[in-house]
Amino acid sequence: MKIAHRLRTVKFSSAPASITSFSGLRFVLQLAQRLGLVRDLQTLTVKKRRRGIPIEDFVLSLASSFLVGGDSLSDLSVLREETVTRALCDDLEVPAPTTAGERLRTFTLGHLHQLGGVQGRFVRSVLERRGGSGPMTIDVDSSIFEVHGYLKEGARYGYTGVRGLHPLLAFVHEERLLLGCRLRAGNRTSADGAISFLSEVLRSVPPGRSVRLRMDAGFYNREVACFCEKRALGFSISARLTKRLQAAISALPEEAWKLYPWEEDAQWVELKYQPQGWTRAYRLLVKRTPWYEKEQLVLGKHFHTALITSLSGAGPSLIRYHLARGGAENYIEEFKNGVGAVHLPSQRFGANAAWLQMAALAYNLA
Repeated sequence: MKIAHRLRTVKFSSAPASITSFSGLRFVLQLAQRLGLVRDLQTLTVKKRRRGIPIEDFVLSLASSFLVGGDSLSDLSVLREETVTRALCDDLEVPAPTTAGERLRTFTLGHLHQLGGVQGRFVRSVLERRGGSGPMTIDVDSSIFEVHGYLKEGARYGYTGVRGLHPLLAFVHEERLLLGCRLRAGNRTSADGAISFLSEVLRSVPPGRSVRLRMDAGFYNREVACFCEKRALGFSISARLTKRLQAAISALPEEAWKLYPWEEDAQWVELKYQPQGWTRAYRLLVKRTPWYEKEQLVLGKHFHTALITSLSGAGPSLIRYHLARGGAENYIEEFKNGVGAVHLPSQRFGANAAWLQMAALAYNLA
């Protein structure tokens, strides 16, 4: 084979300067410094060895490991061997994987509260810097973190039939920030501990910002609604289609249904409804779509989606707004598998809860 043109001469030479693929980590840690995160981490009272790594470096090392693609304690070795990156990051002290595991196991419930407070104040600082005066939407959800084996504390079979742990998570929809997370045993229902969790995460909301909560049917109960009422929080919660609610929907005249403007063949309706055991009636909005079986339309049968809300506004717009909470599933997926939080590393519950908080810091720094 003949070459029709002359090959270019390429010159290369070596240079004494070192390179790293993690140079961007420097700017992330500078951001943490400027927002007061490093100073706040120094207030944690987790004990260390006489010659141990400072607590702020320990937490930031794990957060940094998440940010450069790590999802296990052993991945700390990658960052530990990156002397150039550590130098760029003001000589960040990175623990060995075994040392990190030992230190995670020293986190008590009190330490977890402290770490959660640091996380909350950091998010509040970010929100205050970004500004904004409009209503803030907080999507509250839970997710099963699957585990294998029987030695992890708190690992149980939950409502999905999967063995794992079941943390609560709260995201600021407009900012894609993780406002808070709390690890729980795998057999907890979605709403278990929701009131105290909401009280905790709401402390991170800047003063003067109004809040609207969106939740799925796992949080459809009187206690959650009453909490929102007492705190003057607007809310929308997916309603469980109980027999009582289905009967109320079926009793509506056909002419009550109106066209839903954002979906072909969909209709919506509004009524006042007081769930059994609740203290008062709320707006109930229902969307219905045609029912298909094996691509065959079933006449007279519909698929219903219902929500109960304290918000004002046009019914179709509120339905559309509420259904946008499905975006939280993407945030959870990013947190679990993008950041790598899903691989809980320890048998100890407290260690895994601390791991989750450090993953949350990484998520918000990213």
